[in-house]
Amino acid sequence: MSENKTLITLVVPVLNEEENIPTFYRRVSKVMASLSVEYNYELIFTDNHSSDRTFNILEQLAADHTEIRVIRFSRNFGYQKSIYTGYVHARGEVAIQLDCDLQDPPELINEFLRLWKDGYDVVYGVRV
Repeated sequence: MSENKTLITLVVPVLNEEENIPTFYRRVSKVMASLSVEYNYELIFTDNHSSDRTFNILEQLAADHTEIRVIRFSRNFGYQKSIYTGYVHARGEVAIQLDCDLQDPPELINEFLRLWKDGYDVVYGVRV
């Protein structure tokens, strides 16, 4: 990782998302590649004890991609604990929380970062 780039942490709480992970990762990777001149990123998935293949898929992704970290809970502690845990483990200068089901389009990352650079401490999207 280049020392002069800002590290962005993407926090992604998951529960039974095996079908969404490949598309989510592909879209996030594309967005972050377009921002790679200025930013490095880490992707923290917090698995709230999924009962499907979510954890196995994430483990394989993490083995193949050094920017991915996976935290698996011993039981389901709830969505808010998943988000909180991701933030606690974030190393980035800025953290962005996204849902793996793509209700939060990764393509908005650029806009969130622009607003953050404009001086906003908190930036969030509102679904319409």
